[in-house]
Amino acid sequence: MNGASLLDRIAYPQTFMLIDRILIIAGAASAFLLIAGMIAGRLDGSWRIWPAPPVGSLKSFVFWTLFRTANIAALILAIERTLTTLSGPMTPLRVALAAISFVAGVAYVYTLWSLGRKATYCQASGLATGGVYRWTRNPQYATAIVAFVALGLAAWTWDATLLAAAVVIVYAMMARTEEPWLEARYGRDYLDYKREVPRFFNARHAASEFHALLAHKVPAFANNHRNKQ
Repeated sequence: MNGASLLDRIAYPQTFMLIDRILIIAGAASAFLLIAGMIAGRLDGSWRIWPAPPVGSLKSFVFWTLFRTANIAALILAIERTLTTLSGPMTPLRVALAAISFVAGVAYVYTLWSLGRKATYCQASGLATGGVYRWTRNPQYATAIVAFVALGLAAWTWDATLLAAAVVIVYAMMARTEEPWLEARYGRDYLDYKREVPRFFNARHAASEFHALLAHKVPAFANNHRNKQ
């Protein structure tokens, strides 16, 4: 009985170490390929993987597989590291960062719902300029970046933090890479919107929107207006 118990204690951390290695390798490889693919796509349009090609195409399948793998691996590894290393004087700060990440994650889910499935998968469904899009042109990326930055810092280990940072770079590159596509698709409407609203967040713009919210009692996140084209 004691021998079996000892084997269990040895096998348990070894199993987790194997899972961690798989997460690190899969997540890092996926993030690297996404970054390389977006750089290649900027240099040569025939290599474009984002905005994603039509649903059902090989490029679309590859992009979304890599994207989901990087996100899931970074998320699981960071949560596991946070829960298993949470001790010491940095605990209150790390808990606060984890809470920020959770709130940002909830906001991310809301922004996905606000954008809609078609636009999420790069099927043009109109230019969204109202609701959360009054505050930032990329609410999905902005909230995801906050979530992964906070969670990566909460994990406080080199592997989880670096993997979260790689995913943050992916989101930042996605925002920049899709802008030429949006300009081509929506033309002057998008260019005017681009001049007025920041890519992610801007304190001056946020203060202006908040002032307008107080002055005119405009709903902060409702009425997600779309210019159809």
